[in-house]
Amino acid sequence: MDSSAETDDHFGLRRCILKTLYDFFRAYPFGLAELRTIDETCQSNPEWLNWNIVYLEKCGYVELDKSMDCPPYVSCTATITARGIDLVENIRKLDNGTPRVNPWSH
Repeated sequence: MDSSAETDDHFGLRRCILKTLYDFFRAYPFGLAELRTIDETCQSNPEWLNWNIVYLEKCGYVELDKSMDCPPYVSCTATITARGIDLVENIRKLDNGTPRVNPWSH
C-alpha cells in the first residue's frame, strides 16, 4: 500500500472512530465504548485502531480508559470528549480536519 492510500485509510478510520463514539455518546452519555466494538464497526484491525485512537486522544478528541490491560488493544474502552463532539457536529471543521474518504459510511 502506498503512503497516500495509507493516509486516506487512516483519515477514514479516524472519521469512523469519532462518528462511532459520537453515536455511542448520544445513546449512552455516561457509557464507555469498547475498542473491540469500535474495531468491528470501523472494519479495522487492532494495530491500525490503536495508533489512530491514540492520535485522536493526543488531539483531545477522545479519552481512553487505561486502567485495565486489554490486549491487543491499548485500552479497554473509550469515550468522545466535548472537543470531539464539537468536531463531529461542525461538519465543515470535520471535513477540513479529516478529508472524506468514505464519509459516514459506518
